[in-house]
Amino acid sequence: MAPFPWKQSVALGVLAAATWTTATPGSAAQRDLRNQTIHIGVYDNKGLPPATLTPSHLTVREDGVAREVLTVAPATTPMQVAVLVDTSQASQGSIPDLRDGLRAFATAIWARSPESQLALYAFGERPSLEADYTTSAIAWSRGVDRLFAASGSGSYFIEAVVEASNALAKRKPARGAVVAYVDENGPEFSNRRHAQAFDAVASARASLWTISRQGFSGDMSTETRERAMVVGDVTMRSGGRNFTLFAPSGIKARFTEVSEQLLAQFAVTYGRPESLIPPDKLEVRLTLDGYKLSAPRWTNK
Repeated sequence: MAPFPWKQSVALGVLAAATWTTATPGSAAQRDLRNQTIHIGVYDNKGLPPATLTPSHLTVREDGVAREVLTVAPATTPMQVAVLVDTSQASQGSIPDLRDGLRAFATAIWARSPESQLALYAFGERPSLEADYTTSAIAWSRGVDRLFAASGSGSYFIEAVVEASNALAKRKPARGAVVAYVDENGPEFSNRRHAQAFDAVASARASLWTISRQGFSGDMSTETRERAMVVGDVTMRSGGRNFTLFAPSGIKARFTEVSEQLLAQFAVTYGRPESLIPPDKLEVRLTLDGYKLSAPRWTNK
């Protein structure tokens, strides 16, 4: 759990991605402790951000008290993103498309944010780190080339989310995210539950984004239901989104969509009176017609 828990709630139908920014020695945030910065995503029905977003388009409340929104600008802080890939037997025919999607994702991120770091995990059988956090296309490509479906294996998706989030939390990212591809046609074997996945993502101050290939196996096991709750609920509550697909041919396009959403975030700075006790609840609302906003709803008590 994070040392200073806080919650967020978001209006119905609104999307966002936000992270708590920690001051570093000598930074502007340390010199003025009253200013806080979050990162949000705003987009229309085509997934595109608005040409202009101003403080007047947003309202921020902490514990029900309105805060003054000081600045809104495109986010430029480098990201740290853990990418998780289902390499269970269900993904046997998807590996070539996964490799293409992962390379496209990295290329898009580094084209506009070359200092962002990516890590690659596989979770056919137990989660394994295939490429540690890097800005190197060569190191990334080597990790991608090591991806193969494990014959006779099942998914450890929730386990991978927890492990990757715990590792990310130790890095204290200013903008953290977990992006996962999961094939719902195979069984889930994790002993973890969706609440544990949410707590781990929240502790990393990250958002969870999933690309899920919908399955039709009819499996109603506890593990499969928990996986569905991570995909459908934890993504939303953490400030991410789920993108669905039915065929491997759509994987590359979905990874591209996620990269575009992450790259289109805005940095929002608002004022807060100095206090010894941090707020428990943060609520962000958008007042821009035709656009949606998403923000995490942490419950770290």
